[in-house]
Amino acid sequence: MAGQQNDARFSRVFKTSIIIGLSELCERVAYYGIVSNMALFTTSRCFPDLYHQPSTFTYIFTGFAYVLTIVGGWLADAVISRFWTILGSLAVYFVGTVLLFVSSFYCESASDVDSRVPVSLYVTGLCLVAVGTGGSKSNLGLYGAKQFPEHSQNLDQKLKAFFHWYYWCINVGGAIAVLGVAYLQEIHPLGGYVVICAAVLLAGLVFIVGKCGLYEPDEGQEQVLSIVRGIVSASRRASRPVHRAPGGCLERWLDRANESRAREEVDDVKQLFSLLWIFLCFILYFTLYSQMRTTFLFQSQRLRLPRLSGTEGMDGVFLSVFNVATILLMIPIMHWLVYPWMARMGRDLPSLERMGIGMLLSVGSMVAAALVEFYRREQVLKGNVIIQHISNQKISAADMTVFVQVPQFLLSGMSEVMTMVTGQYFAYTQAPMRAKGTVMGLLLLMWGLGSYFSLGLSALFNAISYKMTGEEWFPVELNHGRADVFFLFLAFFMLLNTVFFLFLATRYKYKTYRSHRLLDDVGTTEPEDVST
Repeated sequence: MAGQQNDARFSRVFKTSIIIGLSELCERVAYYGIVSNMALFTTSRCFPDLYHQPSTFTYIFTGFAYVLTIVGGWLADAVISRFWTILGSLAVYFVGTVLLFVSSFYCESASDVDSRVPVSLYVTGLCLVAVGTGGSKSNLGLYGAKQFPEHSQNLDQKLKAFFHWYYWCINVGGAIAVLGVAYLQEIHPLGGYVVICAAVLLAGLVFIVGKCGLYEPDEGQEQVLSIVRGIVSASRRASRPVHRAPGGCLERWLDRANESRAREEVDDVKQLFSLLWIFLCFILYFTLYSQMRTTFLFQSQRLRLPRLSGTEGMDGVFLSVFNVATILLMIPIMHWLVYPWMARMGRDLPSLERMGIGMLLSVGSMVAAALVEFYRREQVLKGNVIIQHISNQKISAADMTVFVQVPQFLLSGMSEVMTMVTGQYFAYTQAPMRAKGTVMGLLLLMWGLGSYFSLGLSALFNAISYKMTGEEWFPVELNHGRADVFFLFLAFFMLLNTVFFLFLATRYKYKTYRSHRLLDDVGTTEPEDVST
């Protein structure tokens, strides 16, 4: 009887995992389809020259979408159920994609275009898409992980497997968007937006299927922010002296609240602050990650692209396939071969160490990009230049094969597997039970802040270079700048960031949560699976 129950439970969890993965895949097809086409659409005849800044549009949109993830996580934790947060977000998302389609239709069909109409529709659509992304992104993977019974055997290994394959689905969706949707949008913009609308609709329909007796019921809502405010107020009112317990000043200060608040609530707030310090190190990591989808591609377009039959060349956006292919290959390799082998050798890396290695790989990716840019610029200065037609634009490119970028894309992909996949597992397992959505949103918030920070760093770099030389070294046209120095500039700051992250990792104490309770505070090594 017990065996039959376990088989039925496994079958249910397996089905829900597939449903969640497919829903996320469809949503990512839409999201990356929008991002991939943003540069082309925002530089079209429908937009005034004032708005012809595709990098700025991309950074602002990405940042806004991921900043809203913490709102989506909080809504699911404290206001409405996680299921309805996801479904409502996908509905808003769909309305946003419809507005993008209408904007494109108006631009294509009108001969005398009033730019205010398509710009207003496009920006409003992007805002709704960002709201939908914020609500769905912070909760969809979390909702899938919550389907695993917390007392099942080998729970931690099952959760690691789930987040690996969940992230694999994300990148399958990204590959479909880059190779299919982005290409379709170049030759038939309206057709591309039809696919994007259909992908969001399909994501919602697939997600609803799981409601038919497969999903576990949502837990009751917790007033996370109210708990934090109450504990802070109680700590301020308390006048009793606090003994010098292990931990920093913040922990000792929060201990004052134990007189008037439940100890579990105080421990949860302590953990939230501990995670915040860890997550702050991700801001600079996501700043570097954003370069892969912007500056790396601009660099691709200024290298010799392979010719396709009947075309002048291959758009640089296809070069991101190197990164996606790396992730799609590295996830099964790491999950099935590398991590099990390390465990057998007695060197199973804790989550924070894996993320630290991933950050070092991102430094290597920036250094590789700097070397490519240095030699590319030399070729341009020597006059070894060819003219390429990309997205109806003529671009001067160095007569140097684009495949020299393979190392930087490979390193970026490997870094993503080590840092971002592990980061989601870490956020889920180390978050207090009452605040898992908020914590997952907090992690993704750093992605949004990283996009904005990227704008700030590039402006700082240009300001420094202008003061030193009278020229900006990171202009829109890379042939007129020193992007190689900018890549080294980012690598230096990321190296300092990684050192600080590894320092925090040595002091972090891993936790084990079950049923709203802290079962284990196991120190600086990751806990063994305590499931029975």
